[in-house]
Amino acid sequence: MGREQRLLASWVRLPDFHFAAVVVGFSLSTFTFTAMRLALPALFALAILAAPLTRAADAKRPTVVDYFLQLPEKTFEGPPRQILSFLKQPQCGTVDIANGYLDCTGDGAQPPFAVALFRYKDDRPLLAVCQGELEGKEAKYLAFYEPGAGGHLHEVKRSIFPIENEKGYTFDLPRKGRTITVRTEKGNKVKAKYAWNGEKFVEEK
Repeated sequence: MGREQRLLASWVRLPDFHFAAVVVGFSLSTFTFTAMRLALPALFALAILAAPLTRAADAKRPTVVDYFLQLPEKTFEGPPRQILSFLKQPQCGTVDIANGYLDCTGDGAQPPFAVALFRYKDDRPLLAVCQGELEGKEAKYLAFYEPGAGGHLHEVKRSIFPIENEKGYTFDLPRKGRTITVRTEKGNKVKAKYAWNGEKFVEEK
């Protein structure tokens, strides 16, 4: 058999819409053209139907902004909604919903602050808020909040994080990632880094 004949023989039409293929010396299993023709549209239809459901689930999941608005009224020098309006102004703050992060330059009696959204393994939120001093260090006072009664967040025990406030340290909340960096007030040197693992903060070695 010549080269041209061998190439033509590699694809042979069989009765009942069956095809047999020989590729690189290996024989592929026969398949039914009619079955494939019916199955492919069904698979495409399932993919199209599933996409809106996935988007809807993501849309309903509360964001860092939603949780920020649920913080206690006394968390800042003004209501959270008022503070949010301020930080949305140009050069006044950052709203990064995708990474669960907010920050604010501060204004008047309100010191600068940052907010980072962490999640437990069961998807419950843990909101970290770190505020600075009016005329002193930024990122000085770290607090954590979880959902409570009445659709509001409540502050949880500070012992959830290994390093306490008022110990001569500052705290850098992550815009990306799940690690809080602890620095010394004097010299701004890194003392330690603690990563959230879905249950607790663990020191990175």
